[in-house]
Amino acid sequence: MVFATPRSRTAWLAQFLSYGPWTAGHDELRHCRSLEDVTSWLAQPCTGSVETSAAPFWRLIPSILPNARVVTLRRPVPDVVDSLRRGGLAFDEAPMTAALHAIERKLNQIERRLPDVLAVTYDDLATEAGCARVFEHCLGLPHDPAWWAACDPVNIQINLPALMRYYTAHRPQLDKLTKTAKHRIVAGMTRHAAEPPDGMTFQCEPFRQFYRDAKHLFAEHLAQTGQSPDDHARKNLALLEHLDDAGLLQTMTARSNGKMFGYLQSVIGPTLDAPGVAQAWHTIFFASPVIGGLGMKLQRAALAALRERGVDEVIMRAGHRGSGPRLGTFYRRLGAEEFGQLYRMELG
Repeated sequence: MVFATPRSRTAWLAQFLSYGPWTAGHDELRHCRSLEDVTSWLAQPCTGSVETSAAPFWRLIPSILPNARVVTLRRPVPDVVDSLRRGGLAFDEAPMTAALHAIERKLNQIERRLPDVLAVTYDDLATEAGCARVFEHCLGLPHDPAWWAACDPVNIQINLPALMRYYTAHRPQLDKLTKTAKHRIVAGMTRHAAEPPDGMTFQCEPFRQFYRDAKHLFAEHLAQTGQSPDDHARKNLALLEHLDDAGLLQTMTARSNGKMFGYLQSVIGPTLDAPGVAQAWHTIFFASPVIGGLGMKLQRAALAALRERGVDEVIMRAGHRGSGPRLGTFYRRLGAEEFGQLYRMELG
């Protein structure tokens, strides 16, 4: 994995490192829409990439690719700015310069904090010795002078305006991936330092209080289910408040010392199957992975509270938003039985 500043012969380097069984991509991150995409792509054997926008997310490398061979590649910022202009980009110099210096700071972090990082420069790639160092470090193969001699005179240039159009067209998807990656980094550091709390309590709470206090959990929940970590603000909050005011919403929470570690929300109402039967639908459900067994305890507490409210049956969704088949096994352990399947179709 080569983390680089733009306009540092990165496209050429990707071609040079595509040798024998090895395939090196160039800015492949732009084609990814989730961290699962990144993991699947890098899980392929003999695969690498030269990336100009991945440096801010270097902390994910040990978990996604623990044995990665890492290179940093940099070029002086004024030279990069001049090269971007020659490549056909129009931009304000001050924010562009600031962004490039931010990438440099991330490259510094990579060199200090990841093991066995090879640091090279744009000028190093103008020499056979510099290219040989990168070749052998990345591929684990002896330098091939004939391959270098064939690649060295080739001038490979990407179409910068077309690349910027691609980024603009796919900005919502790439922004979602960026937010998810940042959340994963922060959550990983927090989880590493966290200690499981003592004295968990379970209670039904008003929706407004729950929503105010649960925001630190929403990002992880949304990221786990393939949504953007800030998507909670786009939910139908007004309807949820209305349901809660009407007594048709139960929000069960798990707290320790006042801090929330899990929640399970159920919508309550009559069923069309028979008169006088009250039915609850489990909707959002999250239990912090810091505490083993919390999910089962939360479910049991919610079911007990629904029973006290006179609810006759509960519908549990096992495949909602990426939760997968494991949640179905979880519900069977509670004593639930399979009850058909749900299908979704968008109209419009």
